[in-house]
Amino acid sequence: MKAVVEDISPVKKKIHIQVPPDAIAQEMVKAVADIAKKAKIPGFRPGKAPKAIVERHYAAEIESEVMNKLISVSYLKALEDHKLSAIDMPSITNISPFDKNSPLNFTAVVEVRPQIELGQYDGIEVKDQSTEVSEEEVNQTVDQLRDMYAQLEVVQGRSLEKTDTAIIDFEGFREGKSIEGAKAADHMLALGTNSLIPGFEEQLVGMNQGETREIKVNFPADYSNKELAGKDAEFKVTLKEIKKKVLPEVNDEFARDLGGNKSVQELKDGIKKDLAARKRDELTSSQREEILNKLVEAHSFDVPTGMVERELQSMARQQATRLARRGMDVKSFDVTKFLQENRALAEKRVKGLLLLDVIAEKENIQVSDQEVNGAIAVMAKSAGQTVDAVKKYYESLDGGLDNLRSSLVHEKTLGLLLSKAKKSYN
Repeated sequence: MKAVVEDISPVKKKIHIQVPPDAIAQEMVKAVADIAKKAKIPGFRPGKAPKAIVERHYAAEIESEVMNKLISVSYLKALEDHKLSAIDMPSITNISPFDKNSPLNFTAVVEVRPQIELGQYDGIEVKDQSTEVSEEEVNQTVDQLRDMYAQLEVVQGRSLEKTDTAIIDFEGFREGKSIEGAKAADHMLALGTNSLIPGFEEQLVGMNQGETREIKVNFPADYSNKELAGKDAEFKVTLKEIKKKVLPEVNDEFARDLGGNKSVQELKDGIKKDLAARKRDELTSSQREEILNKLVEAHSFDVPTGMVERELQSMARQQATRLARRGMDVKSFDVTKFLQENRALAEKRVKGLLLLDVIAEKENIQVSDQEVNGAIAVMAKSAGQTVDAVKKYYESLDGGLDNLRSSLVHEKTLGLLLSKAKKSYN
């Protein structure tokens, strides 16, 4: 077999492959033997027909099988011989007519992993900072917990304030006509949450119980209902009740209600421990990202278009999922615009992953089956699923477990780089 590689770019190759007649003849013998075992030819028992008759009777099927096998095997051999790492399926063209007495010629065009000349990756400088938790931070968290467990009590004898919760009836109008879907009764609105149209809440402040007020608003330009986006409207609002938050006292009873703490001090100790762990995780994540960014900046190489496209599609799917979780209409997601705006980011991410692959190979970083199973167990616990369910999910995806293993290799590699990094306080 002969294979000549033509460079289209550093990450795209055209391989001209020629398979000699003797290899075709060998594959013909195998194909005829395989088909002869199951051949059904009139006048012969199954599998007993002479090979010459089988070859004549099943010529098209034999030719197809031989061509497919030779193209596949010789293409893979060409990649191996020339040390090319393909990142996608090849485009096969220029296939010569089948003739068992003549060479088989064809061309394969394929994107490959770039040859990266690895620079310095030890001792990358990253920003460091203290992960100590202050008393003020603990108290702020306690206040947030108090707010979460606050009770609402009815207020009498005063007007609505900025921190109150209002029970309202409202109806929206546009040019004197009622707006479909813009009407509600006994709606509970916590002022300050900005859960309705901008400017709506502010105009309610100062209302008294039983009062009806007409307010004017402007729908945002990016409002989900395109017919209302950027348009003015009026709302008729009746305040039916005013409620205020009553925060629980910080005492041992409050601490016990929050996870069975024996005392306020035990509650605060637990909060301090959790905040410190979160700070450490956030710092580690930030430092790993800084290392990856500096690695990418220090290395210049071409990136396969196919890898960038796949990363872009993955980013778009994740964004659509995030929008759906927020209750937004996924149909309004402009995928084309997202892909255009995030192409540079996708290319940067792919560069980072390629660099981590090269470093992992140089440092002989591997992930065992036990580590993969451990990661699956952690994910299962976090998602409230069984280990088998999560494993089956990954097995159902194309290359799911391999991708998971690759991701774990990247994590270990970043961990190694971080352990060798120079940390500085700025």
